[in-house]
Amino acid sequence: GDAIYAEIPPDAMPSLQQYLEEGKIVYITKITINTAKPSYRAVDNQYTIRFNKRTYITEARDQLMKFPKYTFSLVPFDKLHEFTNRTERFLDVIGKIIAVSNAAMISTSSSDFRMRRLVKLQDLKGNTIDLSLSGKRAIEFDGGTILKIGQDNHIIAIFVGTSMIILRRTYEFLSGTAACRWYINENDIPEIKMFQKSLPPNAEPIQKLYLQSDEDIQQTIECKTLAELKEIDPFLHKDTKFQCTAAMIGIQEKRGWCYQGCKLCNSKMIWDGTMLKCRKENCPCRQYEY
Repeated sequence: GDAIYAEIPPDAMPSLQQYLEEGKIVYITKITINTAKPSYRAVDNQYTIRFNKRTYITEARDQLMKFPKYTFSLVPFDKLHEFTNRTERFLDVIGKIIAVSNAAMISTSSSDFRMRRLVKLQDLKGNTIDLSLSGKRAIEFDGGTILKIGQDNHIIAIFVGTSMIILRRTYEFLSGTAACRWYINENDIPEIKMFQKSLPPNAEPIQKLYLQSDEDIQQTIECKTLAELKEIDPFLHKDTKFQCTAAMIGIQEKRGWCYQGCKLCNSKMIWDGTMLKCRKENCPCRQYEY
């Protein structure tokens, strides 16, 4: 049951890609063993396998039925906060899906747009956590089928390759990007079978969440001129958003108009006497861009 992850350089992909299929048992030769990278490790192992263009892979003739098909290290929901904004390794969780949203195009803190989908999970103690799937993972997750089957059945899922994120210092959630995978109601996984047996026979229907896209939000925001914005009472409209379009007609070259921003969250970097650090609390990033 020991696990190790492997990295494949671009020049080796054309010859090796045909063998890279999840669940397939293979023999591998001509590899190197390196020290694992310090962050975002797929499994908690101090070493990693490095493939190269001379690596040789052959498929095992006898696909052993008892050979382990999955590897994960499940983190209890009540321990997830200990991993907030930590990057040593990805996190794996198991839970019952209790709500699923649509996939919607949402703007990010770096001012670009990404597809997002929200999945709400619950453990056996009743604790819940939100999982935000991004990019291709938001599209690949079959929310429609999950909602349909989940009206009468328990849907138990293991999500691997996630990270614990915090926004505005209060909202903690799991983030699932390119490294994220999921296993749903897989009866050959003992952890899923045990979870199922611990639940009551009658399932509560999975809720359908609606995630507003940026296009939806923009359609509901009222446009105002700068003069009109100055007349708005902030005490009466503190939760109301307005839109004002401005045209930049010039830049004063002798005055700074950009700043050193954190590459992780875009917050301003500040000098602590020895190095630049992100001003956002608990953000570990030390790299910046303008």
